[in-house]
Amino acid sequence: MKNKRNVFFCFLIIFVSSFSPVFSGEKNINKDKLPFIPYLSSRDDIFKEYSAVVDENYQLLSAGEEPLMIFFKCKVPEDTSLISLAARCNIPYETLATLNHIESNARNLSGKEMILPTVPGLFIETGSQDALQVILRTRCFEILQNDNMCYNFGTQKFVFLTNQRFTPTERAYFLDTSLGLPIDTALSWISSSFGRRKNPFSGEWKTHKGVDFAAETGTPVMAVQSGTVSLIKNDPTFGNYIIIKHRNGDATSVYAHLSSFKVKNGQQVNRGDVIGYVGETGMVTGPHLHFEIRFGGIAEDPEKLLPVKKRQ
Repeated sequence: MKNKRNVFFCFLIIFVSSFSPVFSGEKNINKDKLPFIPYLSSRDDIFKEYSAVVDENYQLLSAGEEPLMIFFKCKVPEDTSLISLAARCNIPYETLATLNHIESNARNLSGKEMILPTVPGLFIETGSQDALQVILRTRCFEILQNDNMCYNFGTQKFVFLTNQRFTPTERAYFLDTSLGLPIDTALSWISSSFGRRKNPFSGEWKTHKGVDFAAETGTPVMAVQSGTVSLIKNDPTFGNYIIIKHRNGDATSVYAHLSSFKVKNGQQVNRGDVIGYVGETGMVTGPHLHFEIRFGGIAEDPEKLLPVKKRQ
């Protein structure tokens, strides 16, 4: 115990220059000066220091004493999920998610630089319009308590609720990664799947980055998940199309060849909301919906993600 306490307070002194108190209960954090963990492994000295600080804070919390927050940062290794990262750091996934603007457990974190706190709890950003943060701010009474610490990362201000976890409602939102259907399958059928195909106009083999649902003109088209309409446009290829950003914008969905729109740019939508209607605008051979789902700007096969039976 004595050795752990010595490590804890020595590390605090070394990195105290990262913090600049504004008034009691509020600290400015300079992200550029935070200690960087090159490898999330017990063989890495900085990670061992981080782990020792985390262990010490858990012991302080168990004893009813005030923990001392120190922030580190790391680059997330390939194929590391939020849950596995949280387990490796011994910090709840809610703590990592709320500090690092991760709104969904489905988000790909590979290569992302993340800030690692050393105390379990929830970070609630006071000015954020991210849906998860808006939900968290319903904890008005807890946020307004005078003993809550505030951390400022540049212009971002977080109220920290020590040792708090997601409520069932918050957890359900965070873990809900399922997608709805963009169109009623009783009124449509898949006419073209994702992948290589011969372009019906040029005859060239190209990659089809979405799925085509053939349907009658005027068939309702629905948002597959809650999000924000980020683009409504017409172009020669897609005709009338809509792009919706989901969660924190890491995922987007595309709805093309529409006859008309039912939403406006910047509008918030929920899964299942009608956003437009099937048409045959742009380069088409008949009325249909061209649908894409993209993660980090890269198109993935929608048939693997949507609740539809993949064509044999």
